[in-house]
Formats: sequence, C-alpha cells, structure tokens
Amino acid sequence: MHSGWDLLTPLAAAGQTPLWLANAIGILKVVIGFSLIIFVHELGHFLAAKWAGIRVDRFAIGFGYRVLGWRRGEGLTFGPAPNYTPQELRQRGYGETDYCLKILPFGGYVKMLGQEDIVINEQTGEIRLSDDPRAFTNRSVGARMLVVSAGVVFNILFAILGFMIVFLVGKPEIAPRLGVMDAASPAARGGLRPGDVVIEANGHQVESFRDIIVAQVLAEDGHVRLRVQRDGIELPDEFVVQVGAADEQTLLSSGLVPFGTNELLADISAGPDQPELKVGDQIVRVGDQPVDSAIDVLVAFNRYVERTGQTTVPLTVERPGRGQESPEVFQVLMPAALHVRPGPRKAGADSSTEVEHILGFCQRRVISLVEPGKPADRAGLKPGDVIVQWADILNPLYGEIVRSIQASGGRPIPVVVRRGDKVIRTEVTPTRPLRLFRSAPLRVGIGFGRGEEQPPVVADTVPGTPAGRLGIPRGAELVAIDGQQVKSWFEVVRALKAAAGRTVPVRWRVAGVESQALLTVPSSLINELGLPAEARILAINGRDSLRVEGQPALRLPSPSAVAALLEQYPGQTVRVTYQASLDDLTIHEAQFYVQPDLSNADPWQMRVLYGNPELQFRPQERRVRASGPLHAVYLGGRQTGAVLVEVYRSVRSIARSILTQRTGTMEQVSGPVGIVNVAIDRARQGFPELLFFLAFLSVNLAVINFIPFPVVDGGLMVFLIIEKIKGRPLSLRTQMVATLVGLATIVLVFLLVTFKDISRLIG
Repeated sequence: MHSGWDLLTPLAAAGQTPLWLANAIGILKVVIGFSLIIFVHELGHFLAAKWAGIRVDRFAIGFGYRVLGWRRGEGLTFGPAPNYTPQELRQRGYGETDYCLKILPFGGYVKMLGQEDIVINEQTGEIRLSDDPRAFTNRSVGARMLVVSAGVVFNILFAILGFMIVFLVGKPEIAPRLGVMDAASPAARGGLRPGDVVIEANGHQVESFRDIIVAQVLAEDGHVRLRVQRDGIELPDEFVVQVGAADEQTLLSSGLVPFGTNELLADISAGPDQPELKVGDQIVRVGDQPVDSAIDVLVAFNRYVERTGQTTVPLTVERPGRGQESPEVFQVLMPAALHVRPGPRKAGADSSTEVEHILGFCQRRVISLVEPGKPADRAGLKPGDVIVQWADILNPLYGEIVRSIQASGGRPIPVVVRRGDKVIRTEVTPTRPLRLFRSAPLRVGIGFGRGEEQPPVVADTVPGTPAGRLGIPRGAELVAIDGQQVKSWFEVVRALKAAAGRTVPVRWRVAGVESQALLTVPSSLINELGLPAEARILAINGRDSLRVEGQPALRLPSPSAVAALLEQYPGQTVRVTYQASLDDLTIHEAQFYVQPDLSNADPWQMRVLYGNPELQFRPQERRVRASGPLHAVYLGGRQTGAVLVEVYRSVRSIARSILTQRTGTMEQVSGPVGIVNVAIDRARQGFPELLFFLAFLSVNLAVINFIPFPVVDGGLMVFLIIEKIKGRPLSLRTQMVATLVGLATIVLVFLLVTFKDISRLIG
C-alpha cells in the first residue's frame, strides 16, 4: 500500500533531497497528521451540532491568527474575517459557518451559538445567555450531551480506522520474548529466563515488548505480574517481578530486556587496525562457533575467553550487500571486557560498600559515558578514563562519588583520572538539571560501566569476604596469586578460579613495598561439578525459589537464589538440576555436598563473565498483520481498547503521583514539544509508524478530553449531568468561575510540560 506521503521519502533516503528538506517533509507530515486528528474531533462536534439543529458560527482548525477560510457564498478568504450578524449573512446570501485554518495547528474548536454569546444587562448587571432557539444552551440536555461526546466518539472511530489500516499494511513490533538479563536484576531473581515469551502482564494480554514496558511504568504496587511461555508451553505459575528505578528521572525498570538478534544496532570500533562495525552488520561466528542471536554471541564470547585465556575474540561478520551485491564477510578482533555482577553484601558491610566485586576485590571505576555539554564534558573527562581520585577520596567507589557530588553544594570538585599512560588533573562543578517537581539532585553528566581492567589496582575490599580478611589497603596493586604473576584483572580472575577450594598466597604492592598474605578461595558447585560459569541452575532438591517474608521471592537461576537455597542444607547432599549453558536445553542432574560451614554455598564464579559492552543487538521483531479486512477491524478495535485502558491508567497514575508527591511517573509525561519530537521520529520511520502513533494520540485526546475537568468536554458533560439531575443548570457565574479556573490550570500545565520538554531536549 502506498500513500502520497511515502512518495517523498525515498528521495531523501537516496540522498537526492537535502537533509533540511527531508526534515521539513517530516515536520509537514506531522503537522498534517495532527491537524487531521483535530479535524476529526471537531467534525464530530460539528456534525452532532448540525443534527441537533444548533447553529455553528465557526469550524476552526488551530488557534491564533486566521490564515485562511471558506464560507458558502463568500468563497475562499485570507486573513481575519468579519464577524457577520445573522441579518448580514442573510442579506449577503452567505452560509452561517466559517470553516477556517489558524496559524497554530495544535488545537481547534467549533463555535456554536450560545457558547460565548453572553448578554449583560447594563442596569442590573444580570448575566444571561442568548435566547435564540438555535443556541447550544437552548437545546435539550440529551442533545447537548450528544454534541459534547461526539468529538470523543469520532476520535475513537479514527483510532480504530487508523489501527485497522496499519494492521492491513502490517507493522513490525519488538517481540515480547526475553533476552539476556543481568543475574542480579529483579527479572532474573524472579525466575524468568532468556527465551521466555511473555503472554500476559498485570492481567493484560501482551502483543509486543511495548506492552511489557507499559506494565512496568503503570505498576502501582511496585510489582509486575507476568505469565510466560517457555519452550512453547504456557507455565502454570505467575512470575512476580519487582519494579525499581535508579532515580526519579529514569523509567521504572525490572531488568526485562527484549530478545536480541545477531544484527548490530549501533556502530562500533574494535580498536586500531581493525575494521569498523556498522549498523546492520551480522555476527555469524565467534571463534569457530556459529551464532544467530545475541544470546549465542554472549555464550560463545564468554566461552572463548574462558577456554583460550585470550582477551581479544575473533568475530566473523557478514555485511549485507547493496542491491544485487553479495554480502561482504570479514573478521574482526574484538577486545573482551570483564562483566562483574553484584555479589551479596556480607556481614559488617554498610550501604556505602561497592556491591560489584570479585571475592571482595573492588575494581577502580571507569567512565563509560560523558554527556555532551555537561560539567564532566566541560572539565575534559572522556569515556575510558579511570577515576584515581575524586575530591579527597583516593580510588573512590561508585557510592562515594555519588555522595561527594551531592555534598559539594555545587562547588568545584578536584578530580584525577588515568588516561592511558597519562595522569590528568581537572575540576568538575556539579549542576542541577531543570526539574518541575522538587529540587533535582546535583549531576555532572557521567556514567560508569565496567571496572578498570589493568593494572589490577584494588580500589577497596568488601568486609566479610575472603579479600576483606586479607587487610589489603586501598590502592594496592596485586602482584601475584598462588605464585603466578598477575598484570590485569583478567589474570586475577583466572588465578582465583584455578585456586577454587584452596588457600593460596597473595602478593601486593603499595608505594613500591610488597606484602603477602594467605587467601582462602571458596569452592562452589561450579568447580566441584565442572560447570561453566554461564551454567543455569534450575532446581535444588526440586526447589526453584525461596520466599523471604516481606521481600519478593528469590528464584533460580539467579546466583543469589542458588546461594540462598544451598544455605538451607548445611552438611547435606543436594540434587542439583541444571542446564550447562544458555544455548543448551538439555537438562542434567548431579549430587552436590554442601559444607557444614556453608563455605561452598556461594557460586561466586557465576558473577564474573566476559563480554563486550559496546556490542548492541537489534531486538527480535515480528510483523503484526491482519489476515483480511474483518480481522483488521477486530485488531483495530482491540488495539484501541487496549490503548484506552492504558491511557486511563496512565492518567490515574499521574494523578496519584501528584497527590502523593511521587514524581517519578509525572516526570515521564510529555507536552506538545515532546509529542512533536516523537511524531517527527515516527514520520521518518514511514507511514505505518506515523499513522499508528496518530491513532494512539487520537485515543489520548479522547480520554483527556473526557476528564471531568472544566474547559474540556468532560467538564461540560459534568455540568450537563448536574443540570439533568437538578432540573436546572448551574448558575452562569458558577460555570464561568469553574471554566476560568480550569482554563488557568490547563494553561499552567501546558507551560510546565512544555518547559519540561524543552529542558529535557536541552539536556
């Protein structure tokens, strides 16, 4: 199916149209789309008013200056039009309605006789409305209710039609299949596995991954309840996943991620003398292992480093050819990175302790992200910098950096970083981002990902862990473990895994002086059963979860759940059910003896994996397409109903956020600027995406317009219901005051969300 809009797009894509013109075409599409939604809404009011015998003076799309218009008998006119009296219209033979377009297309109205025709008695001050029998106020309550609700009804019908067209054409959606989740995430702790297909979220049917995200955002009790299919079979139990957020400016998250393909989603440089990887490239082999999904890549990548000890991994890449060209196949050496998962906080540790550690050894932090234009960027910090000192803290932990920023009061903070072989000193001055509700925390615009890889400098040790008992000072550099020299954290991990179950000497250096102590490296079921670090423990003595009062259940295969379940059987032999890896569906069983002192209960090797954080993969998609017109009507109606419920729940959640001063949900609301920005992005993606968004927006307009609030249609409907019950309308003064208060509130909200949109775009 083709449209007039689509005919312009290929020209820009082929490079025949300048970028500014391509952007202008996108904006034009959005303006036409928004105007169409408003036109449909006002058309509903207009047709209902005509049916009810109400005189319509103006049918306007937009607000502000009148650009052009048309009136029967008068024809097309430009600029402002005279306000003709009924007598003048009859004398000139003109139609009663001025159909016009105004300069701001993000709105519109139908002006009916009696809505603004207020008559004031100059002697008595009495206020009354027009007594013309065709005035809106002089029609029956039922007729006025029909007129008021017609706009919303037409918006719903437009949404059904829009969704129906989209489903006839077909629309790609991110599949609701789960990808690789961090083992410490709420999703993994809740027992979900990569490959699970979510079919229901919080009692609502799931069609795409977007439905899962919506369920997280609208989770009122802090939990998402999911039903899933595993290996094609619907599981009987419901999975309850806790929803959390890093701060009030981030979307609520449970750690759920979509299933990834083997196609790259972003450009990536593998380093000097290596070919650059491009969006759309497919990784088809890791080492000598064929791969066809992100999970395969992760498993093969980790397995290659474990097996060979190499810190660069050969990837075979296939780049699609243009037109009839054959795909280009080449190899690239991708550097590996340590991925250290958070471990349990041991006895004696407080909330300031770094939770990402290797048997208690904490790495120094590496900057992974520097936001352009923010304080860190202005200070000259760059991704890859290792934090050596922050304020007066040497080798700071993440929590110490965050607390230092908040305690600075906006004053400059001295920072020392290592960049390659250079030591760089600078100052960072934290600033507060713009925030509508309450004061925003100070920020510097940096993000942290992995830890430093070499040299193996110990930022700190976690109390109560094997490393914490050694007495190693902060900033010490590890020199040797079990007689083997270590020059990187890769070598530290390799030496510790080889020493599992033994007590070995550890040597370190501080200011040129070396010291030594004995380290007891715990054993675990990983080394005792000969399992790879990516093995998935499915059950222990038939149990796959542990319930702790007042907390969400810990579920396998989370390493924390493995440790917690094994701790239930000190001095006993347990039956362990497992899969050898993410890509092996064979179920195995083995016997494992839990030491009486629980020294081998924690599967610590599972918390250290190898990968590359730069590799980002395109989510798996599925094309949602109707089998015929009737099926399209069904899908359009179902999608409209789902969005209605979603928008209603969103509005309710926002209202509760305001009343309870919980601003996290409110911060996700977009105003006109944000909506236009999203719409332009959808327009670039093609006609189906834009039409889907416009249909979604039409439902939003319907719900918001029918909120029982003065000025909007819902407020007027409330007035009519009161009039029907009382037998007479509210006093005109009451209606005017309520309307003015409602108008002022809406203008204030409009300005606030616009301010927030602009501040978000600037940020």
